[in-house]
Amino acid sequence: MLDIFIFNVEHGQSVFFYPRDIPEFGMLVDCGNTGTFNPIDQIIAWNMLPKNAAGQHVLSNLTITNYDHDHFSGLPYLANTVHIATARLSKNISSQELLAAKPEDTLALQWVRHVKDTYNQPAPLHVPPYQVAVFSLTQNDFPAGDWDTNNLSQVVFVSYGGSVICISGDIEAKGWAKLLLQENFKASLRATNVFIAAHHGRETGHAVEVFDHCSPQCVIISDKEIMHGTQEGMAQAYANRVSGNGVYLANAASPVARKVLTTRNDGHVWVRFEPNGVRTYRNIT
Repeated sequence: MLDIFIFNVEHGQSVFFYPRDIPEFGMLVDCGNTGTFNPIDQIIAWNMLPKNAAGQHVLSNLTITNYDHDHFSGLPYLANTVHIATARLSKNISSQELLAAKPEDTLALQWVRHVKDTYNQPAPLHVPPYQVAVFSLTQNDFPAGDWDTNNLSQVVFVSYGGSVICISGDIEAKGWAKLLLQENFKASLRATNVFIAAHHGRETGHAVEVFDHCSPQCVIISDKEIMHGTQEGMAQAYANRVSGNGVYLANAASPVARKVLTTRNDGHVWVRFEPNGVRTYRNIT
C-alpha cells in the first residue's frame, strides 16, 4: 500500500509518499515548512526512513514542483537532516536564470541551485513501487520571454494500484492551456482520482478546462487561512469539479461526505492507496 501525507505547512506544500511494503522508496514532493514545523521531523518520528551504513536517514527522492520559496523553504534543514539519494527538478530554467528571477539569494535558494547543479545524472537503479509521470513546459513555449516560474512548474502524477494523484505545483491558466495540448498529459488527467489544487487553491491556478479531462474523487488544497480575495470561494469552485458525492474521513467521529479537503481546516491530510484500488482518507490534527 502507498500512504500519502499532505502536510499542513500553511502557505506552502510538502507531500510525502511512503510505500509501506518497500519503505526505502519514500519520496518527498516539495519541502515547504513553517517557523515551527518541518515535515521531515515528523517523517523520522514515524520511523518511515531507513538508515544507511553511516547511520544517516535516507530520503529516496526529493521532487520540487515549483521554484518559489514556499515549495522549498525547508530544503536547508532537510539537506542537513537526511541524505537525499535522488532528486527530480525541472531543467527548464538554469541556476543562474533562477537566481536572476528572484529578488534575494536566500539560503534556501542557494540549496536549490546546488541540488540542480549536482543531482544531474540519471539514476537507472532507482525504480520505486509506484509510477511517476512528470510534465512541464519550457521557456520556448512562451513567446517573447513571457514566462514565469509558476508556469514552468512540474505537474507530477503518482500512480499506484490503479489510483492516481496529481500534484500541480503553482501552474496557472496560461500554463494549463499549453499543457492541455499534450495528449499524454490529458490521459494522465483522465486517470486522476485525487487532485491537489494548483497554486494552493488560489484563483490564479484554477482552470476550468482542466476538468474537461479530469473528474477527481476529491480535491485537496494546501494553504493557510483565508486572507486574500484570490482564496475566497475557491473550495466551492473546486467542489463543483468533483465527480460523485466526495469522500469520507475514516477517523471522523461523524463522517460526512467531503469533496474538498484543506490543510487549513483539516490539518495534515493522509490518503492511502491500496493495491486493489481502494482509497481511504484521514486527517491528522
